Amino acid sequence: MTVVAVAALLFIAAPASAYIYWADSQNDRISRSENDGSNVVDNFIQTGDLPAAVAVDGSFIYWANLSSDTIGRANIDGSGVNNSFITGLTEPNGVAVNATAIFWSTLPGAIGKAKIDGSSPNKSFINESSQSCGVAVDSGHVYWTDQNGSPSYIGRAGLDGSNKEPHFVTIPGTTFPCGVAVNSSNIFWASFGFFGPDTRLGRANTNTGSGADANFIGDANGPCGVALFGSQLYWANAGTNTIGRANTDGTAVNQSFVDTNGEQICGTAIDGRSTPPAPPQPPAPPVQVTDTTTPATMIAKGPGKDLAAGKAKFSFRSSEAGSTFVCKLDKRKARPCKSPKTYTGLKPGRHLFRAWAVDKAGNKDPTPAKKRFRVPA
Repeated sequence: MTVVAVAALLFIAAPASAYIYWADSQNDRISRSENDGSNVVDNFIQTGDLPAAVAVDGSFIYWANLSSDTIGRANIDGSGVNNSFITGLTEPNGVAVNATAIFWSTLPGAIGKAKIDGSSPNKSFINESSQSCGVAVDSGHVYWTDQNGSPSYIGRAGLDGSNKEPHFVTIPGTTFPCGVAVNSSNIFWASFGFFGPDTRLGRANTNTGSGADANFIGDANGPCGVALFGSQLYWANAGTNTIGRANTDGTAVNQSFVDTNGEQICGTAIDGRSTPPAPPQPPAPPVQVTDTTTPATMIAKGPGKDLAAGKAKFSFRSSEAGSTFVCKLDKRKARPCKSPKTYTGLKPGRHLFRAWAVDKAGNKDPTPAKKRFRVPA
């Protein structure tokens, strides 16, 4: 569905018991750290396919799986993972929760809603957006981004879907906002960028939607998802795989507050309740005589500069010499391939390329290297 740190001159530290969570899209996992940026746990939750956003309440963690069209949920300590908590969606890329309901955004634009237990899903709760990427709630409204070109918009409606205001905030000079957060004073959004990473976070007045400032915070790198905790604003930098933080007045910006060890992170959430530490990682298995180690696949380059002509070219490699590869584009059948792999005649829109390495012993990488890209119209 990605963060800069801001601190005021009179800095107010967040409670030590808070945790920062983010979606590590390319590694199919939810990670977390302490609120001071320490103790990064990479594999806090191993999820499904392309988690793009994350939300948290006092009991559960929720995430949106962009490629498997599901909402996942786990206990706040990372146990009880249910990667198909809500199913049958269409490219969900944002998720938000309150005490009674779950809301999600989708690339086709619709905002969905279900009861907090996942029942009674309404996939078309709000149909006022042409392409949304991010959703947030407060005590009276649900908010969403609308990537409608330039300008783009922040829309809002009542929690029951009434009183729709699809153009509540007009965002000047922004074509691809992805991520929204709100407090009693301001609405904040992240400008992910269209053909290249944007560098900005914006804000506007919560009560009126006025005073939109698309350049509220700069120097980010593909910000994709934004969250609030007290007087601090957090966001995920998909370009540098860092969490940024700042004070909500735009001071004390730190674009590298957390080094996530992730790949194309997108979406972040903050939980202020004390939670137990992550369980220890299992010990490494004993050395086996036979080769049972799976290779790791990496995309070195792609999709190239010819997207406007419907052409995409990918170069990839394996961590083990002599590996062969299997490639898959979108929902096409996976087939053997060699690097580089070129696709032509691609239709405009979003696409997903995946590649698996297979070593000489026949061990296949269980987590393919992935690359999302967009062919312009």
